[in-house]
Amino acid sequence: MGKKKKHIQTDKEKIFQEEAARKRKELAETKRLKRVKDAWWLVGFACVLFALSLGFTVWTVARMHNFETNYLTVSGAVSDYKVHHGTATNGNYSRTTYTLVISYTVGGHEYEFLDTVAYRVRPTDMIGTMTEIYVNPLNPEKAKKVTTADDPSIVSAIIFPFSAVIYTLGVLLLLQEKGSSFIKRLLRIWLPVFLWCVISVLLFWTGLPDDRFSAVFTRVEGVIGYAVVGGVAILALLIDVIISKKSR
Repeated sequence: MGKKKKHIQTDKEKIFQEEAARKRKELAETKRLKRVKDAWWLVGFACVLFALSLGFTVWTVARMHNFETNYLTVSGAVSDYKVHHGTATNGNYSRTTYTLVISYTVGGHEYEFLDTVAYRVRPTDMIGTMTEIYVNPLNPEKAKKVTTADDPSIVSAIIFPFSAVIYTLGVLLLLQEKGSSFIKRLLRIWLPVFLWCVISVLLFWTGLPDDRFSAVFTRVEGVIGYAVVGGVAILALLIDVIISKKSR
């Protein structure tokens, strides 16, 4: 049998292959740019959420500092509760909630106010219990329960984990394009998230000028959320260390 003649590529075939390769390259570049764009969108959205959580943190600090320095701290008693009937916007069901009526005495005069925390179960067992409240000395009728004075901190602690997760996803996508390594992930993800949790706890503490550091964990509910996120960041770092060592 004769040898098969070697195919000599024509100019037309060469141009066709070059054009196909160029299109594949352009498509790959388009997909890469889309991934980078999506990553930056994620980072940008995370920054917006972060700024929002920071705003609630600052609000908490200013609010708590004002209560601690300008208000009186007195003991109040839960004297009653109010019933609130609500209906869903679509009218399919109704919801009943209860808020506490708290009575207190300042300067020999008795006052009462309605707390802002809503309970789903009738709080009959709380009647007669004592609780600390902040009272405006210039207007004793204006008061706030100590344990609900830090409401903005709870909102901050709810928003921040979402910003941390979205930020992590965005940075991971960017690192895929530039080359990911343990050091890069440490410096750009785990360390910043953990450090901000620490900074936030310290910020909350500045709202309690007369209390020790440990008091921030009992006086500001949102601090627990930041502590949990910080713990998750440390756990993720440890897992990353193990995976990095095994992949070597």
